Amino acid sequence: MRLRASIGAGLLALIMLLLALRLAKLQVLDHDYYRGLALQQQTIRRALAGRRGNIYDSRGRLLATSVRRWSVFVDPSQMQQPAVRRATAVVLAHVLKMDARALLEKLHGPGRFAWIRRQIPDADAERVRRLGLPGIHLEREYDRHYPTGQLCAHVVGFTDVDGRGLGGIELELDRILRSSPGRELVLCDVARRVVRSAGDEPLLEPADGYDVYLTIDACVQNIARKELLSTVKQYAPEAAWAIVLDTRTGALLADVDWPLFDPEEPGRSSPADLKDRIVTDAYEFGSVMKPLAAAAALEAGLVTPQSTFYCHRGAWKVGRRTIHDVHPYGTLTVSEIIAKSSNIGIGQIGLLLGPERFYQSQRRFGLGEPTGIHIPGEISGIIRPLRLWTRDSVISVAFGQEIATTPISVAFAFAALANGGVLLRPQIVSRIVESGSGQSVYEWSGPQVRWRAVSEHTAGLVLQMMQRVVEEGTGQRAKLKEYAVAGKTGTASLLKPDGRGYSDSRYLSSFVGTAPADSPRVLVLVSLKAPRKGSYYGGSVAAPACGQILRQTLKYLKVPPRPAGMDLAEARR
Repeated sequence: MRLRASIGAGLLALIMLLLALRLAKLQVLDHDYYRGLALQQQTIRRALAGRRGNIYDSRGRLLATSVRRWSVFVDPSQMQQPAVRRATAVVLAHVLKMDARALLEKLHGPGRFAWIRRQIPDADAERVRRLGLPGIHLEREYDRHYPTGQLCAHVVGFTDVDGRGLGGIELELDRILRSSPGRELVLCDVARRVVRSAGDEPLLEPADGYDVYLTIDACVQNIARKELLSTVKQYAPEAAWAIVLDTRTGALLADVDWPLFDPEEPGRSSPADLKDRIVTDAYEFGSVMKPLAAAAALEAGLVTPQSTFYCHRGAWKVGRRTIHDVHPYGTLTVSEIIAKSSNIGIGQIGLLLGPERFYQSQRRFGLGEPTGIHIPGEISGIIRPLRLWTRDSVISVAFGQEIATTPISVAFAFAALANGGVLLRPQIVSRIVESGSGQSVYEWSGPQVRWRAVSEHTAGLVLQMMQRVVEEGTGQRAKLKEYAVAGKTGTASLLKPDGRGYSDSRYLSSFVGTAPADSPRVLVLVSLKAPRKGSYYGGSVAAPACGQILRQTLKYLKVPPRPAGMDLAEARR
């Protein structure tokens, strides 16, 4: 019995020793391995979303921000039984207002992750949480929100569901606005449902995006939008736009493009309506461009405002081509040619300039190349190479044909006349700051001069002619009691859809104006593409809206009223 007891005790001691060694191996030698295995089973590494930067207008009004939302996803591996999947699909589809069959397909999906519904309301998220469905989880995300709705949609742009910029400033400055995600470790139960955080601090803190301040003023934007929509309602164009500039600085104060779209639901609009036409489309602006031809001739010393040209009673035959005016004129001065918008008169001025001088003058006004404004999709416009210019070219370009430019290029070319002949670089971003500290990482230092287009004297003479357009010429419907306005009308035939010749029923109706004329502060360009109701002349269609935008904007900026007081006698002589 003693022998048996000794053997039994020895075996038991051996077994205990082996267990002790095994436990020592598990808890000491293999500790890190099994601890890691336990962590894999009990914890989840979860991404922490950072906040995308806000976008503000020039006065700190919020144009775009990000709000926290819950998103629903499924881990199909936690839902093996077909009956459970079907029941889950039915219940969840009811809560989220989804199609149960489509939802069931997601529950059958491969892998361990599939989105069910992104960025749902908090009330719906709470209903999902209370259901406690196996394999169904909630995750925090940021949803992009635009407090001003459609107001600044084209210039601010929009993002996709993952917060990536797809248009406007959202796209242009995506790398600045975008956040950097962080990571955290969370404990989960056997169903892989999150219980709590596994640590006091995240593994990696998310970094929020930078906040961006624009030169756009939401009040000026609203003024331009209201007037443009009223004009659109009256004339029913295919498209329309309005641009408002600060002539002294080159700051873009308003950029309105119609048709409008909802930046929170861009998928409901066509791709054509999502683009910002002031930079993406080029047109022949017609008679709007005549003051630029006059400026080139004045700058070259070829004419004065009082130089006269015979306008052939409305029909001028040049080779095989006949140039027409809307009304028959005899002899007109250069100033009268601009005021009455004579194609024949300005065509003769173009011939005086000749191809090379005229081509170079158009380039000095920045035409035929991008302005460099921070709006995505800007094109350069079209100016034919100098070697292709003919006698017909200088005539056509003088009254705005055979040269296609973007609306923003036209606006800044005239802004050069308004600020004394200097071509400025457009500005739309005024400041970029760290969202947390508010510390500026970029601040606009003020006007940036590209080059001088014409002398200050020439610019002043052309502004006098443009004031006469409004006082007694084709732009009288832009005339204001409070402020003297200088402007120019344009009614340009649009190309046929096949590009072969000009349409006789579709026009680009435009007006560009600046005020106060003696010391311009604001410049406005309004254009309607193919008006389908009522008149189509720029002086009737676009000039009234331009005048009202100028009047309301100058009052908003507290510019003292300055009625027309410029002596036009010199311009008439």
